Amino acid sequence: MGVTHPVLDPPPGLATELDDRDLDQAFGTDVGKTRPNVEKKRIIGQALDAGYRLLDCALLYDSFASVCECLRERDLLDEAFILFKVKPTEIAELRGVFRPLGRGPDVLMLHEMAATTSKTVTAIGELANRIRSGNGRYLGLSNVTTVEELRTLCEAARGFRVPVSCVQNRCSPYYQDTEIRRYCREQGIVYLAYGLMGSRQQGACHGEGYGLPTLYLLPTLDPRLEALAGGLQLRDAGRLRPASTGELLLYWAFMQNVIPVAFSTDRERVRYNLEATQISAGATLRGIEALFSVPQMDGARAIRTRDSPIRALYMALRDPTAWWLLDEVCRVAGPLMAALVERAGLGSSVALRNIVYNLMRFVADLQSNNMPWQETLRDEFQQLDTAFRSAGDADAKRRLFELCYEWLMKDSLAGGGVKEALDRPGEIRNGRYVPAHPVTATGRLAAGQSARLVERRPDVGTVLTLKESDHSTYMDGYTPVEFEDLAANQVYDVLYCGQHDLSVRLLSAGSRPKAAVLKPEPL
Repeated sequence: MGVTHPVLDPPPGLATELDDRDLDQAFGTDVGKTRPNVEKKRIIGQALDAGYRLLDCALLYDSFASVCECLRERDLLDEAFILFKVKPTEIAELRGVFRPLGRGPDVLMLHEMAATTSKTVTAIGELANRIRSGNGRYLGLSNVTTVEELRTLCEAARGFRVPVSCVQNRCSPYYQDTEIRRYCREQGIVYLAYGLMGSRQQGACHGEGYGLPTLYLLPTLDPRLEALAGGLQLRDAGRLRPASTGELLLYWAFMQNVIPVAFSTDRERVRYNLEATQISAGATLRGIEALFSVPQMDGARAIRTRDSPIRALYMALRDPTAWWLLDEVCRVAGPLMAALVERAGLGSSVALRNIVYNLMRFVADLQSNNMPWQETLRDEFQQLDTAFRSAGDADAKRRLFELCYEWLMKDSLAGGGVKEALDRPGEIRNGRYVPAHPVTATGRLAAGQSARLVERRPDVGTVLTLKESDHSTYMDGYTPVEFEDLAANQVYDVLYCGQHDLSVRLLSAGSRPKAAVLKPEPL
């Protein structure tokens, strides 16, 4: 006989409860593990004093004890609404964590997905057990990657008699998470957005910056958004002041029916952030939407993309931010970029998309280093283009070109090396750049390898055996796919030798898949 789960009286819908309590913005308590407790309490306390009651907490942040102290000192233990995230591997560590709160959290949320779907479902079941036992009220999920994954997990949660009530994902104008947000809206699931103002690739959750480069661009440093914010006057204490880019982003999120997770250590900025959802500026909102709508081939861009290689580069990623950055680069380095595209292959959409993503990665690195990123981006690529066109020696020109190719063909998802990224263009010009996974003769020599290129794309029908150690080998629209989740007899895009895309049919799935090549690109 199976286990019968008790049927509890469901709490009011999370969306309704948050709306009734006017909780339209959360304060993130990832204040930094290394801060002393007195500093943690200062930051959290001033957020509570400003009026924040919806608090985004996590076991990983190592700040929950400070949160509870601040709440107790202000007699707000019952008034606060607590979201608490925990990783699948940390659930057993929850014992005693909520004792200082005197109750379970309002939302118990899985902080990230486990290595496999089945392990994630098991973790959801463990959280559901805690909620049914009274150690929480609502179930949430964070860092869900696809609608299909979310749909599967929602069905699993319903099987545990505890539905998914909220999702917290990274979201910004650069990465709007449109499909998951739409699914949440259709299912009545509350959507919370973190990373709204970008990430400088630091802090408890950010690791080394692995993922799409769009996740790490900083919209607060976008001059277009800065201009829109500067034109928006807000009344504060009887005087007018220009809005900040951060306030504009919070207002944008609120108008998308998204609950943003905000953070600041500055008392005045905390107050401004909390009040940002009260902004009313329809014209400014339309200006933001225009910046991030489907990009158009018009004006100077239309003239620039008459060159087939440059047009192919734009068409590889129809993203408004990508096109804006390509405008900046191709304006000053068109000949070099065209040559790089021809080297990669005009029809190689995966390779060209990787080039564009690496441009975005470079911008994110510049921003994380507090550089004047637009000027630096244009200057570095102009210098590379000038060196490429003016090189009098054929060998020197080839070496510079191949090192440029190595730099823009590295794995754009990998991240890391933020500080060193500033030196890359100079290293390329001086011939000192050493690629981690070289694909050209120059790159191989720089890495101390033989210049002879022995790898070759396989013929149609060749059976490829791929291992888990082949980093980022299988890709689906540049989203890494777990080997265990690949389906036999399905066709996938594959990066072969780290660069070239193939179409293959999977012959056997699992952690050691085999695939037969269907359609290699021409050499």
